[in-house]
Amino acid sequence: MSRLLVTLHGDARARGRGQAAACPDQAKAVRAAIRTRLAQAPGRDERMRRFLAAQQAATARLAPEALEEIAGIAEGFALDPAEVFDFLHLGCLADLAAAPADTDGCSAFAAAGRVAKNRDFRPEHAGLQRVFCHLDPAWGGRRVLCLGSLGAPGAWSSGLNSDGLALADTQIPTADHGPGLLRYFLMTRLLATCATVAQALAAIADLPHAGGGSLVLGDATGAAAAVELRHGRVDVAHGAWVARTNHYTAAPDPLAPVPHSAGRLALLQAALAAESAREPRALLATHAPVALCRHAPDPSPTLAGAVWDCAGRSAVIAAGPPCTADWVGFVPDGMLWREIHASA
Repeated sequence: MSRLLVTLHGDARARGRGQAAACPDQAKAVRAAIRTRLAQAPGRDERMRRFLAAQQAATARLAPEALEEIAGIAEGFALDPAEVFDFLHLGCLADLAAAPADTDGCSAFAAAGRVAKNRDFRPEHAGLQRVFCHLDPAWGGRRVLCLGSLGAPGAWSSGLNSDGLALADTQIPTADHGPGLLRYFLMTRLLATCATVAQALAAIADLPHAGGGSLVLGDATGAAAAVELRHGRVDVAHGAWVARTNHYTAAPDPLAPVPHSAGRLALLQAALAAESAREPRALLATHAPVALCRHAPDPSPTLAGAVWDCAGRSAVIAAGPPCTADWVGFVPDGMLWREIHASA
């Protein structure tokens, strides 16, 4: 577990490049993971090519720092920036082909000042999974701690900043994609620039979005919100607690979600309605009546559980299924975080 935390300093390009410098033995695995996914993607048609070109232009306009980080990742891992950019948009491309390829079962919720998530993803990312501490001089002293993968930018799964704003995403297929900010780039932007849920919601409202997925947000005041992202609409829900899995709740979508999404959301809603302050780690480890903690042969098993404590600016993370993996703590330590052993 001592290799889980990676600290990345500097501007976006330097932080992207720093992934490879910190983990040089993983470069081959990163290239294989990205190129294998690209090879398995649906064949490109004219609509997909137009979408990617429009996305490149939209990202350059809305989040040039995201392209800089991609350039650094590509340089560090000996990839073409276009490979990394396309890889990050594969979910959108699969949706455009009306053939969603992801069977992600991510479950996320915010309650009692904490944001929690089970990260369900392709097994090859288990060895690439890291906790990243990001520092950028452009952020005015703000720092970001996040869970993601080598070869991907910023907060690719969930994270927390030094102001106590935390967020987690879930993948949701949608037929409503268009030029705008990709969710992965949005997550880093929010953690880099916002201190509260209210500020994050205002930033989201001011931006066009590429569409797809949800965000669950919490902050140090105990505020919580869930945001469902489509290109043509953004739906926001507030509450003492919120939860999301892999389907839209505000309005149905023509593309079907993974079959177990509704059952997982119902389980979360019932558990949080009964006891919103319950221990998140125990809930993430649930296997019945519906499994939040998922195992092989599920094509997207649970690679990690994460609980972000907004008031404490700290986290506990299980780098494996929450039911069996050891939980490791990350606590503030000056300008950074340090890794400690967390109690079960």
